[in-house]
Formats: sequence, structure tokens, C-alpha cells
Amino acid sequence: MKTLILITGYARAGKDTLAEGIIMGSKRLACHVNFADSLKQSCDCFMQVLQLGGSGSSKTFRNEAFKLQHRDFLVAAGMFARSIDRDVFALAFSRECKRIAAMHDEPNLTVIASDWRYMNELTISRIMLGDDWNIFTVQITTAGVQAANEEEGKSIGDIVRNTSFHLSFGFNPDNKQAIITEGKNLARKIGT
Repeated sequence: MKTLILITGYARAGKDTLAEGIIMGSKRLACHVNFADSLKQSCDCFMQVLQLGGSGSSKTFRNEAFKLQHRDFLVAAGMFARSIDRDVFALAFSRECKRIAAMHDEPNLTVIASDWRYMNELTISRIMLGDDWNIFTVQITTAGVQAANEEEGKSIGDIVRNTSFHLSFGFNPDNKQAIITEGKNLARKIGT
């Protein structure tokens, strides 16, 4: 059965690092796909149309330094799209999961999303992916890491109040290796 692992937590809590560990520990095909991937791709297309970037350019929202420098634009674009259709990114994500599954024809595919930020992302994933997918929910916290802004605090708080997580992890700051190790252990535990 295909598996979707949704990881939630505040920015800088170690979500991407946990996903990295899961992929490292996985014995079967595992892909890291995020809800925000379609947003980043759309913003990159915007820049390409205006000839602000180019092939091989570091001016891409996939570049972490560029993304952090221009985060306000990314957030505004995301809010704009969600104001028209609050499910837009959850739907795009679910379509991408289906596309990857069809492309690889792998019955035991694992997809890890390390940017689960809204309750509707879980709801839409369940509806769109159906019974063919096992959805596994994970919360990660790191001591001293708080919500980056009010909106993040509200959206993650909504998830925490309304979800019975399969697993919750708490880490001390600057503990990348411990997070990777737990990711590897998680991969073994759920048989990915």
C-alpha cells in the first residue's frame, strides 16, 4: 500500500530534516513532495515571464536563501491563491502524489510532505487519495522554536487541536543528527 507521511510543526523545528532521515532509512521508493511546491513553481514561472531569473539561476524559490529573502512575496502569492480556493495547494499536492504513483507504478511508494500547515490539507489528501493510501501524521517540536508569525501559530494550532497524531517528536535545539536518526527509525517502524 502507498504511504503518505504528513509532518507538521513550526518553521525551523526540523521537519525537512526528519523527512531527510525517513528517506535515508526507507527500504522502498520514497519521495519528498511538499504542499508549497506548486506555489514555488508558480512564483518561479512569474519570474521567468518577467525574465528575472533563468535556467540555472539562483533566483528561484527552490533556493533557500532566495526564498527567505523574498518570503513576503511567496506568502502573499499563497494567500492570494488560497483566497480564491482555500484547497488549491492541497488539490495540486494530491494530483502530484497520484502522478508520481502512476509514473513509478510502485504499489509501496512513500511520499513525505514536510510542510503540512493546514487542516484542510489532511482532509483533501484523504478524499483525493482514497483507500489506496495509508496516511501517517507526525508532529515535530524543537525546544525554543515558536510560531514564525500569527498565521502559522493559528494554522498549526488548529492541526494540533484537531489531530490525533500517529507520532509526536520533541527535540532539543541544534540536534540535527538526533532528528535524522528518528526519521530513519520511523521509516523502519512503518515499513517504508
